Amino acid sequence: MIATMRRETLRRLMLVIAIAAIGVAGCDAPGRSHPAVGRGVGPLPIVSLGDPRATAPALAGKVTLLNFWGTWCPPCRRELPGLVRLATQLADEPRFQLVAVSCGADDIEELAATTAAFLVEQKLPLRPWGFADPPARSLFATAYGLEAFPTTFLIGPDARVRQVWVGYRSRDEADIAQAVLRLLKERPSSAAMPVDPAPPAAR
Repeated sequence: MIATMRRETLRRLMLVIAIAAIGVAGCDAPGRSHPAVGRGVGPLPIVSLGDPRATAPALAGKVTLLNFWGTWCPPCRRELPGLVRLATQLADEPRFQLVAVSCGADDIEELAATTAAFLVEQKLPLRPWGFADPPARSLFATAYGLEAFPTTFLIGPDARVRQVWVGYRSRDEADIAQAVLRLLKERPSSAAMPVDPAPPAAR
């Protein structure tokens, strides 16, 4: 039963990819490397906006989309619905998670209020509905090349960055979905690769 559900989930995801790619067929993006690709990611220094007592999501063993965005950022506002659509399609896939880090006010209550208001206004079923960013933003700016919003890191089950999308383009939803699908099809490694314990500046 579980295997059948997962096959159906992947079939729906492939349909989403095909639909999203209709308008961008033949528009191959130039190959671009990113300094974060291949680097290990340790525990995320983020706080749940819904429940500050909740622990940050673990990365090992999961395919993770880590998205840095802000309600004040027009490209972020255009991108997030596509990421939420992808997460909704993969709601029955326990190996996938979307971690959306809301960037803005350093005051957690203010950030929680503006994030919640945006998600309600846009009717986006983001679950969990957001994380606070200040320590994570600083870490990723120093160690993982976070320079613009939105930026989305695809992290594999080995807790290493596989791909990075900076900014927003209309074809990104299809590209991200394809990359996630490829990772979900990978055979689990018998031993997790070690993660980088700290950014270079802190070593």
